[in-house]
Amino acid sequence: VNGGTRLSPWLAFGCLSARMVVKEAREWERQHGKTSSTSKGVGKTGSTGTRLHTELLFRDFLRFSALAWGTSLFKIGGPFHIKGVPWKRDQELFRKWCLGQTGFPFVDAGMRELAATGYMSHLHRQCCAAFLVRDLGLDWRMGAEHFESQLLDHTPDANWGNWAYRILQRPSLVETRANYPLEEHVNTVEVVVWPAVHDAQLEHTLLWVPELQGLPKDLAREPWRTEGQPSKRIKIKPYKDSPLWFCAANRTNWDYEYFWLPGFAWIVKHGKAELGHDNFQLQRDYFRPLMPALNVELNLDALPVQHFAWGDTPASSRPHIWGGDRRGVKEKGKGKGYRRSGKRRD
Repeated sequence: VNGGTRLSPWLAFGCLSARMVVKEAREWERQHGKTSSTSKGVGKTGSTGTRLHTELLFRDFLRFSALAWGTSLFKIGGPFHIKGVPWKRDQELFRKWCLGQTGFPFVDAGMRELAATGYMSHLHRQCCAAFLVRDLGLDWRMGAEHFESQLLDHTPDANWGNWAYRILQRPSLVETRANYPLEEHVNTVEVVVWPAVHDAQLEHTLLWVPELQGLPKDLAREPWRTEGQPSKRIKIKPYKDSPLWFCAANRTNWDYEYFWLPGFAWIVKHGKAELGHDNFQLQRDYFRPLMPALNVELNLDALPVQHFAWGDTPASSRPHIWGGDRRGVKEKGKGKGYRRSGKRRD
């Protein structure tokens, strides 16, 4: 979440050309060598320079698409003419989302950063936007308008185009979600999975959500564990048109994107806490999740990052997190096709 060039405002206002950015990135790689943009090796997404070029091409794709989509880009059904979604316009839910009071630390950190700085990383924007649409069920245009009012790098094609193209579900997803018990747990699984690798020390989250700084990192990432317990184990490895995960790549490229993830999670229900903590209480010190959370199973030995903060609570209190004895040891061969040897401790 701290990655990115931070050049988007200059690109948005024409102060910097996309061609110059690509040229300079390629020149840097010629002099210093190519680096991975994803920590998974120079594979599907290529080097950092190649990834940057791809993202700038997508920026142009949205610009030209906006011309073709016309005013449908700003209508409730979007450019794909979505129907059958029971949109809500709950102002209290919307207020909590805008202020970063959802009870999901990764979402709250992003929304608070946006309010304070006018910036949020692309990855974070997608996550917060999907939570508004897929979990809160609010009219996606409310979110797009809020981003428009806050972003320093706003352009209609990039902002509204990303909401309509990446976040607004396709007709096939509307059909599958209609048959799924959405109210049982958070459906944008990225909000609980992405912090494990994209904010592995929790530095960014704790900067913007200081209420959690006194907790162990495990609990700061999953504060609902202080007053709830796992009640039901579910499979989160998705299938095509799965109602879980908003990012299409997460559904169709699981073996590449999430080779490190066991693929299961536990629905957390209010009750006797797995692990309480002195001087911390949900709703008093931090917001209770707006919907039932998930404890996602993690094999720490398989995480695609070398340095992470997880595993700092007693093992008996976190059966969904295991491993970690080899943290900081980089193994050769981890990447596409890597298979976990660790087993979940029951």
